[in-house]
Amino acid sequence: MKKFIIIISIIILSLNLAACKTTIKAGVVKNNEDRKKDTKEISYEDELDDMKKRLDVLAEKLISEKNDKDSINNILKGLKEEEQNIDAVYFAKEDTIEFFTYPEAELPEGYDARERPWYNQSKELEYYVSEPYKDIVTNNSMVTVTKAIYINEKLLGVIGIDLIMKGCK
Repeated sequence: MKKFIIIISIIILSLNLAACKTTIKAGVVKNNEDRKKDTKEISYEDELDDMKKRLDVLAEKLISEKNDKDSINNILKGLKEEEQNIDAVYFAKEDTIEFFTYPEAELPEGYDARERPWYNQSKELEYYVSEPYKDIVTNNSMVTVTKAIYINEKLLGVIGIDLIMKGCK
């Protein structure tokens, strides 16, 4: 009888250990899958889609808020400070030569964004996305994403984001 109790106890203990090992293994696998999801690299397309959504929000703010210099600069600054992968945010008005950028940049005298390819392409497309390029100052791989803003079919201007492409050199 003692042997029978010992054998039953060993079987129960073995089953408990096997079940515990399976539970722990399942937890480790699930934890690793969750960790992979958390650290998953964002694809180029996903990042561009996110920037397009941010441009839409910027456009709405520029349409609905005052268009004075301080308001425009605050809107641009807000987005730039939210996103570490944004190199610059800018807005070029259609009716003047005014060009707002955050962070502020020294531009050549007489600079007119309305003559730039990104500005003109934006008027023709919903969004303009440049080919990737190397920034000559920072050596970062960049992409420019822009959008024309219209109010009642009248062009207000073009907003843009210079996006640092992570993982690209």
